Amino acid sequence: MKSLLPVAILAVVVAPIGVQGAQAPPTAPAEKRTCTVQPTLGSRVNNTRRCRTRSEREQERIEARRTVERVQALKPVMCIPPNPC
Repeated sequence: MKSLLPVAILAVVVAPIGVQGAQAPPTAPAEKRTCTVQPTLGSRVNNTRRCRTRSEREQERIEARRTVERVQALKPVMCIPPNPC
């Protein structure tokens, strides 16, 4: 039993040193988040803060553009007489 004690102490002392020497590979930096403050309609005090990354903002812009194009493409179909526009 006494012979195992120095081995156990040595294992406890050496293990953290080995872990500290090994460094994790550098990871890609996370995208910077930017926040915009959007005022709430009808209120001078209440504002909404929206924080998004650049790629999320770009995705929202693309999605909004596609929605506008789809609605504008459908407009002539919906304005067939006798249905007024």
